Amino acid sequence: MPLEPLQMAPATTALVPGQSVGRMALGASLHDVLTMIKEDRAQYRAVDLHYSQTDPLQAPVVVTLPENGIRLQFDGPDQRLRLIEITDFSKINLIYKGSELTKNHDQAISSRPAFKRIYQIFGASYPGEYIPSKARSPIGTYVLSWEGVAFNFPLQQSAWSPERDHVSLLGSHAASPASSLAVFEGASWAAVRDSLFVYIPSAPRQPTLTARARDHIPLPSEIDVANIASDGSVVLVRRSPAQPFQIVINETMLQDIITELGPADTTHKREERLSTPDAGTHRRRGSNFRPASTGRGSQPSSYSSTGTDTFDADFDSGDAEDEGSERTSREIFWCYFSHGFDILIGPPSVTTTSGACNGSASYLHSHLVVKKIILHGNVPGSYSFNRHRRLRWTIELPTQANRNTDRSAINSEAHFEQTVKPRLMSQFADSWPESDMARGKVVNRTWGAGPSDSSFFLPDAGGGGDGEDLIEGGGSEQWLGNTRLFSFPGFTFEVLENGAISALTVAK
Repeated sequence: MPLEPLQMAPATTALVPGQSVGRMALGASLHDVLTMIKEDRAQYRAVDLHYSQTDPLQAPVVVTLPENGIRLQFDGPDQRLRLIEITDFSKINLIYKGSELTKNHDQAISSRPAFKRIYQIFGASYPGEYIPSKARSPIGTYVLSWEGVAFNFPLQQSAWSPERDHVSLLGSHAASPASSLAVFEGASWAAVRDSLFVYIPSAPRQPTLTARARDHIPLPSEIDVANIASDGSVVLVRRSPAQPFQIVINETMLQDIITELGPADTTHKREERLSTPDAGTHRRRGSNFRPASTGRGSQPSSYSSTGTDTFDADFDSGDAEDEGSERTSREIFWCYFSHGFDILIGPPSVTTTSGACNGSASYLHSHLVVKKIILHGNVPGSYSFNRHRRLRWTIELPTQANRNTDRSAINSEAHFEQTVKPRLMSQFADSWPESDMARGKVVNRTWGAGPSDSSFFLPDAGGGGDGEDLIEGGGSEQWLGNTRLFSFPGFTFEVLENGAISALTVAK
């Protein structure tokens, strides 16, 4: 008689209302969560990613773990985890304060927690909200909340009455065990659902770093946004109580970067380019890898979500032919994946405003400064998706006399063709050739870069959004088209076909 395959018991997972389910913590960045998932393929064997093709930086990004019964929703602009949902209780064993929500996982219906069991664990609650079925079904949904957590109970439409208290109603045979639960930050689901994707989360973007804190390893201050001033300096606004840190191109020294931001996740010599014959391989002879500051090691950080090496491609801003080979060979990218940017470090120009550079070789090697900063957008569907976390930014354009134009800041979520490009062309019309600003260099990141073997993108129309606009994004530009590089004084934008800005380079 053949033996039946062994069924794996659902993983025991702690539920903390308003905070987390297991290692999935509210407020965490999309990059941090996906990196954690990729490193634990034994537990998370399948993952689906859903996003909007036309508006990937505004519509929510939904990550589904079908074999774990978990669905995660991130806001589009900041890519932070706003909602954790349990959609299948048979695939997860939830523990709250030492008590199991369900004890029998042999059958799907019995694995769902009954109201009586939930009431015994969570205690009394205020009345919830009844939602009638939209499909003329005899079964509606009763949503019952406690602070930071809510349960959906199927309820017979005929049994619903606003005069009947919810305890007797949900405890009757007219109600079925909970079909799903949601974890959120707030007093109740009714109070937070309208502001779910716009409030500022109280938790950090990198909850996986808490282990380092317990080991008394100093943590870098979290960066909320990069504000680019009219003089070209970049001000990194950091999570309170840390003060903002200003970076001035060609002046801020390497020692200042290390002091304020900590060591880089890895470093990369600039001499290796996208156009070299070896760019499509996984060898990086010009790279000098260091352990990632997250404690994960270098490989997860230097490989994209597609399993493809994107290291060299991310640094191709189209200006290699304008750089002297001797100086370029001394320049090194300091890569901060968890902050969302890369910093090019090298010898200062002899025209530095400080006047301290005397041009000697010894000075150049001992006084390295910031040459440029690449701010990454982590746009879903782009070639380098999930190598950096998303860092939002603003550009404050200098005011010019006799110009009756909008002077509000340009931000990282703006559509490039509709908003950013016209504003910049107007700003630099007197100092930069219009032909150079209007046309972008076409770059295809996927040619010669190896195959995509992502297991992330297997969505269905029910994953969120409007269905038709959700696509599978095979981790290359087959969905979003080739990227284009647009150059303006001090700025280079990498733009996707849908108008989303995937990277901004700030230089002089």
